[in-house]
Amino acid sequence: MNKIRDGDLYKIVELFGHTFELRYGFYEEYERQNGEPIPIYPDLKANPIYTSEGFPFVTQMQEMCQHGSSKFDDGYCVDCAHYRDGEELIGICTNNKNKR
Repeated sequence: MNKIRDGDLYKIVELFGHTFELRYGFYEEYERQNGEPIPIYPDLKANPIYTSEGFPFVTQMQEMCQHGSSKFDDGYCVDCAHYRDGEELIGICTNNKNKR
């Protein structure tokens, strides 16, 4: 069995007209000392990517924005009424206030 290495391809995901290449890696430097690489998701809050209709891509684990609508006070995008599921923890925010 091959060992997973930092930078190895995890999966290619095509969603709403955009292709995401997910690779194995580490979110924090200290994680290198204590574990195996994990799939790394893009930071879509810091580096936004939009659909052709102008809606932003988000990850399920992203903190919900100020326009979010959820039963949880400190929810995540996956908890929001405006979240439209895609694949592999990536979806889009359909709130018109966040549309480009």
